[in-house]
Amino acid sequence: MRMGRKNLSPLTVAVLAGGLSTFAGMARAWAEDPKAPREPKMMRETGEITSVIDAFDEDDPFDATFMLGFEQRWHSANIRRESSLFQPGLSTGEFVARTENVAAFRETTSLLKMGAQVGIYRDLALTLRLPFIMSNARELSDLDGSSQNPQRLGDPAGGQLFSVPHKSPSRSGLDYIAVGADFGILNQARDRTKPSWTVGLEGRFGVGTPMHACTDAPAAGQAKCPDPVTPSVDRDPGSSRGTNAIFAHTTFSRRYGQVEPYSGFSFLAEFAKEGSEFGGTKPRGALVHNPPLVGTIMAGIEYVPYERKEQFQRVVVDGRVAGAYHSVGRDYSPLFDALGTTSSKSLTTPNPSAYRFAEDNATSVQDPSSQRVFFNGITETQGHGRITLAGSVTYQAGEYVKFNAGGAYTWVQSYLISGADACNPSTRTDPAVAGPCHSVVNGGVGPQPITGLPNPYHRPVIDLPGRRFSVDDGAIVQIFLNGMVMF
Repeated sequence: MRMGRKNLSPLTVAVLAGGLSTFAGMARAWAEDPKAPREPKMMRETGEITSVIDAFDEDDPFDATFMLGFEQRWHSANIRRESSLFQPGLSTGEFVARTENVAAFRETTSLLKMGAQVGIYRDLALTLRLPFIMSNARELSDLDGSSQNPQRLGDPAGGQLFSVPHKSPSRSGLDYIAVGADFGILNQARDRTKPSWTVGLEGRFGVGTPMHACTDAPAAGQAKCPDPVTPSVDRDPGSSRGTNAIFAHTTFSRRYGQVEPYSGFSFLAEFAKEGSEFGGTKPRGALVHNPPLVGTIMAGIEYVPYERKEQFQRVVVDGRVAGAYHSVGRDYSPLFDALGTTSSKSLTTPNPSAYRFAEDNATSVQDPSSQRVFFNGITETQGHGRITLAGSVTYQAGEYVKFNAGGAYTWVQSYLISGADACNPSTRTDPAVAGPCHSVVNGGVGPQPITGLPNPYHRPVIDLPGRRFSVDDGAIVQIFLNGMVMF
């Protein structure tokens, strides 16, 4: 039997028409509903690690963020020295044992962090940071009875290099002013098919008083912070590293629902300033002059357990691991204050920066007219690695306020903190300037092969194998709390 076509009743048509009209109105309202200029895009905005404020973006012509934070840092390590004593368990003619305990090093730093970010254009911002050192205290204490064995710190020229315990006066002041720019090359919030990618470049300009080696308990007639040239002159302890620096970084991230993994790389290069303990002029023969270069790679993940875009609120939990390499360089080591305030003749006697022929035109001797290089406590440190585990929680309480708190633990690889080479293996072969840098062969008969130029930073009492100092069991613990106001 053939079924005929039914006609719809007027009531049915009216109901269907009303439903379609209501759905179309809802769709139109959803599509045309205006969004607040700063309204976060639910599950789409960039993570905290790749966030760059901007300007001239739709109806939001200007953005700025001001930050105030506090950081507490504890650095601990054990100082040991190679032994040149021929005794059981120490060194022999073929082996140098690093088993001599010297001191336990402790450093505590309280840091006030101030900063600002100002949007210039879309995903482009200028940055300003001012880290103010509220307090920095260093001390050396007994390590398993090391203070009862002062011979470990003996100076062949007589006396001791320093004594344990040793305490430095507290330092405070502004270290540097950092000015830079951050740029978001890619932004997932603008294009959901792309990850977020930010790059940044920052210049750091040392403005505080450079650090000087100090002791909290000077000997009679000795200044607390003696000038190496004139030991009776006392100086300000200082707080700045006395360098200018360039810091560059880049970070990639991609958000998947509530999770955003990320990775990045950064690089820091410092350059000695005139008037600092590094010295602005590199003397002839010096192998290393500037502080270590630092390269860091990191990887981590952000998790967003809570987010309410209509109230501009969210919580972000961040966990990361970072690996850094510090190259060979001259630096403020844990023994900076102790060695820099020594009265040891082996360290206080200045080195020449050049040599010349004596009257016999055959013997290379010190040039008395050359620049004198004084020892001020800075030593040549060995390249080493550091691994950091860090975590933080960020809470955005509203449209204009954000808080961030967390901590980190850094493991420091063992490394030598003294060990400058005696000679710079320069290609120059002029015997007049070689000084002691030659190989004695055939009993010293006839011309001797030249091995390079003398390094004016070399001090045999701390740099020769069997006398070098090292840092072992190093660790750095940090906690921080930051508050941000956003406009």
